[in-house]
Amino acid sequence: MQRRITSLLLLLIIVIADACAPKPTAAPPTYAPIPTHILPTPTPTPLPAALAGTPISASNSLITTENVTELVQLAGWSKGTIVKLANSPDGKLLAVGTPLGIHLYSTGSLEEAGFIDTGEWLNTFVFSPDGASIASGRQDGSIQIWSVADGSLQKALNSPFAAITSLAFSLSGSTLAVGASDGNVYLFDVASQASRVLSGQAAPVVGLVFSPDGETLISGSADRTIKSWQYANGALRYTIKVRTKSLDTLALSPDGTLLATGASDGTVEIRRVADSALIRSLTGLGQPALGLAFSNEGGESVLAIASNDGKVWLRRARDGNLIGTLEEHTSGVNSVVFSPDGKRLFSGSFDGTVRVWDPAGTASLNSLDGFSSPIESIAYSPDGARLAAGMFDNSIRIWDVADGELSQVLLGHTAPVRSIAFSPDGTKLASVSDDLKTILWNVADGDIIRSTGGHTEHVLTVAFSPDGAVLATGSADQTVRLANVSDGGRIATLRGHAGPVLDVAFSPDGSLIASASTDQTIHLWRVSDGEETNILKGNVSEILSLAFSPLGLSLASGAGDGSIYLWDAATGNIQRILGGHTDEVRSLVFTADGELLFSGSSDDTVRIWRVSSGTPIRSLKITGIANSLAVSPDGALLAIGSEDGILRLWGIASQQ
Repeated sequence: MQRRITSLLLLLIIVIADACAPKPTAAPPTYAPIPTHILPTPTPTPLPAALAGTPISASNSLITTENVTELVQLAGWSKGTIVKLANSPDGKLLAVGTPLGIHLYSTGSLEEAGFIDTGEWLNTFVFSPDGASIASGRQDGSIQIWSVADGSLQKALNSPFAAITSLAFSLSGSTLAVGASDGNVYLFDVASQASRVLSGQAAPVVGLVFSPDGETLISGSADRTIKSWQYANGALRYTIKVRTKSLDTLALSPDGTLLATGASDGTVEIRRVADSALIRSLTGLGQPALGLAFSNEGGESVLAIASNDGKVWLRRARDGNLIGTLEEHTSGVNSVVFSPDGKRLFSGSFDGTVRVWDPAGTASLNSLDGFSSPIESIAYSPDGARLAAGMFDNSIRIWDVADGELSQVLLGHTAPVRSIAFSPDGTKLASVSDDLKTILWNVADGDIIRSTGGHTEHVLTVAFSPDGAVLATGSADQTVRLANVSDGGRIATLRGHAGPVLDVAFSPDGSLIASASTDQTIHLWRVSDGEETNILKGNVSEILSLAFSPLGLSLASGAGDGSIYLWDAATGNIQRILGGHTDEVRSLVFTADGELLFSGSSDDTVRIWRVSSGTPIRSLKITGIANSLAVSPDGALLAIGSEDGILRLWGIASQQ
């Protein structure tokens, strides 16, 4: 599922790095008084759908302990990431699914024709055969059927209590087949909501297709099996296992004779449906195959393959020969769909665009923008006028805060941008990426000042010292590197962690730098000479995030088990443990007065804590993993960058 891409890639990094990691070295003693666990009780606040490019109403109100309960979303930038594309059966509408809902466009003009607000994170959707309805499946396991004409909810089906991963209507539209993360296929009678279960697959169902005659249902699972079911009675016709190392996507040819499956290694297998025989294996992609679609134009079936390298490959289905490649996307293509007549191909990408192609050509005919890529990291400029985001699509985007306009897109990385930071004077921006590079940018013109290497694995975090003279980077190679900002020269390489370094933070006075790792420790280093001054222990899970309090007296850390530790920065003692998140804490930020702490988590919430007592004040519900948080320099805005690709700004609404 798309929403967990960032976490899964990071997990892969961690597994590889930990497999080669040395044993932890002996650490200085630390003090750990018995902590008090505090469980939050406030009811989460629902989040309305975000509006792309929303200007922010002026507000001079700082976010404080007195008014934080009045915090509201003031703006949301971008429509979110592209989850899936689909054409209506008559070919007149193109549907673009995002985490927040489904946008409908006229296929001819690309004018927006409607929006269906699905509420929670959308995983998949499908048109009914008559085109009058759309069924949607959400991450929370709910299934809804919506009117295409007005976007109204027609029916909610009883949930199978597992995330919905795939959907398909029967030929008559009377039955909805539902694939779930528990490996089951549920067949719902749309009218009565009666259901039956087809079981036997041991991992999430990644695809469902009915044969053109409606008699057969084919399901593909992440357990690498394909099952062919007799629709009428649920009898299993056959089970086969693909030869590839994964099964991530599938498609059925319009005549129902061929089934294609795509894998993470880029291999596409094509089978004859009648007897399940493998007739060809297409290799050479070199990147994961994220989406497949067959066309049937003039009797010649074409297979479109969406690739993680930003290309769409077109191959002739009968012999596998390459017809051409479509190469205008700047990041991975995760969805492709042909128009019913085969004359147009639509592709959706992590670069936030949908492109329209003539399959016989090589240049796109039209495009839709305003969508986004998962947001990995955000940062305010010191004057608060700009807000920058490091993106999964390898780019850095910079918005003008006052009007919400996207003012710059910085291109230079060749892999996801994991962390960004503005220099204290606001003239420079540093970024690090899975491409092993650290890039220093000139903010005024967007030019690259310097691109440096040095790390041997993915670079995951970056920070400027308070005086702007030193740049620190942390990597999956288990080291922290300190470099001179003026010339890029290396100052020191800090070694001691036994796992990837996931975050670094300078103390407010610049004398210390803290580093957090998957090895469940925090190391404190003296910046002047690179000496290790302390190792903070006590976490029972990897540590993903760090933040010093404004005076530098406390250090907050967020862990993979959802806990937040507050440490005495001088002694290393645990001051308090905050409990409440149900998944990893990916970002932490204090308000300027140090009285409030915001925490962003993979449980799709941002929690607000009173630092003096450790009590929870509020929980903000969003539709995606809260990867990064930032408080504006004037203390009036909280920015949330999340995996759904939406940059949200919260503050105190102006009193008119």
